[in-house]
Amino acid sequence: MAKPRVFDQLRTTLQSMNSMRPQGNPLAVDFGVSALRVLRVSSGDPASIQSAAQLKTPDDLLDNPAKRILFQFDALPKLIKSGKMTGLRAACVIPTQQMSCKHLQISPVPGVSMNDLAAGQMCDRLGCDPSALIVRSFEVGPSKQSNKQEVICFGASKSFVGRMMDAIKRAKLEPVGIHNAFETLLQVAPKAEHQQGASLLIDLGSACTIVMIVHKGKMVFARTIEHGAISFDQAICKQFRCSVMEARAMRERINEIAAVTSGVQQSANPHPSMDDPDISEPIEILIDEINMCLRYHRATLPDVSIQNAYFVGGMAGHKAISEHLARVLNLETRVVDPLSTLGRAGKVPVSGVDLSKPQPGWATTVGCALSPTDL
Repeated sequence: MAKPRVFDQLRTTLQSMNSMRPQGNPLAVDFGVSALRVLRVSSGDPASIQSAAQLKTPDDLLDNPAKRILFQFDALPKLIKSGKMTGLRAACVIPTQQMSCKHLQISPVPGVSMNDLAAGQMCDRLGCDPSALIVRSFEVGPSKQSNKQEVICFGASKSFVGRMMDAIKRAKLEPVGIHNAFETLLQVAPKAEHQQGASLLIDLGSACTIVMIVHKGKMVFARTIEHGAISFDQAICKQFRCSVMEARAMRERINEIAAVTSGVQQSANPHPSMDDPDISEPIEILIDEINMCLRYHRATLPDVSIQNAYFVGGMAGHKAISEHLARVLNLETRVVDPLSTLGRAGKVPVSGVDLSKPQPGWATTVGCALSPTDL
């Protein structure tokens, strides 16, 4: 029985030595859909930005995940150099498109961990070999609908995670952390320890939208909606038979809530022009999906009410869309700029990003930089 204690003491000693290394926090690498982002922060409280770099995804790769990730893997070493990054360690975020997120209700089995039970169910649902999947689970608590445990389960391809680690190593970095977007978003969610109710966190991304409900710092609901900014742009492309770049420019020019809903838009202007795209359909789809999430939460945790909502992600900066969502949700809402919560000591080396403007799209990157290493 003494052996494990010796190993525990050794691991604790090594972790202490590691925390004393001068390089501080590892680089955070985020293989996002709209951009590849790299961030380095200090290890203070609060942490300070030491360097930041971003490489936007070419338009022709936005809806091609396989080619986009290869492009980003190849571009990573040069981006690190352009941002004048230092350090030998790195943590990265698994792209949301490469992950499965499911709520499971599991009956405990004596002698078997809940994570192993969740992994087995996850593999059954996905129809894959357990050896091919990396699974992490978070216990929510007893379900009100049954006597089972409500568990949030995340799964990612082991081979894809291996490719990510190889890309980190090719950039001459040591991989020390592999995180999913949900875990990183927990790090940037505004703290509300004294709040009785829960907070709704919505990441309005390019290819998808992440919906999370956090109660007293704990994740109690998580889901990925396969609907994001690209869906809005595709709707505009169909209306005007234009390119994705033109559609994105039109979406970004919408600066009034009246332009979001077709009924209000038509009453204001019965003859829409090139400056008046109708995005009522994609936003109604998004609202319907979010309402499904809220109904599931109410059914499983009826005693935990939602008090407020926070928006992050690139499309959170779109005033008309975020304000329309806030009005429909009927909650006190706020757009969060995670970079603004970090300190800045003097002039910060940056590449491809303007730190003088709000950057809600950097939420998962900042969360990755603040997450504990897990490898």
